[in-house]
Amino acid sequence: MARAQGAEVIDFEEEHPVETMKRLTNGIGVDRAIDAVGLDAVRAHHGPASKLDAQTKKLLDDEAKATAPKQNPDGDNWHPGDGPSQALIWAVEGLAKAGTLSIIGVYGDSSNVFPIGQAMNKNLTLKMGNCNHRRYVPRLVDMVRSGLVDPATILTQREPMMSAIDAYKAFDQRQPGWIKVMLEPERISQAA
Repeated sequence: MARAQGAEVIDFEEEHPVETMKRLTNGIGVDRAIDAVGLDAVRAHHGPASKLDAQTKKLLDDEAKATAPKQNPDGDNWHPGDGPSQALIWAVEGLAKAGTLSIIGVYGDSSNVFPIGQAMNKNLTLKMGNCNHRRYVPRLVDMVRSGLVDPATILTQREPMMSAIDAYKAFDQRQPGWIKVMLEPERISQAA
């Protein structure tokens, strides 16, 4: 989906994302990075990015345990990622000096992993927090109304409103194809 929207896509199971970002930018790094993952981030299990030093591996292991001490990976509920700060660490490493890091991924109160020294030494600008929906909704509605943006282009599923719980479970279990879901209200027929 990202590729269809014009993004450069890096499969971290096939290539190291930081090395690829550096290669694509002639060693400089990217100007902007967004961590939109947070606690659900997973680490690479194959390829060059899977090779972690002992300190980073322990850090991610400890963080994953602290983030979701009561989890049921064999059940039907939320499956936290095994590398909660992995995307964040790669983002800081892949940014150019004076770059901007935006964090909209969800982190819990117990999350305390952030490469502050590296970010400070690169003179990064950090922007983070939960979305201020009220600020953006009027502008987004105008963009949709004018035809500038068509949100239907990113929908992968359409489900009846009455199936909201089942749809959320499918999305939460990361079933293939469940990226953006539209819940459609049931049409009420009018008697003549």
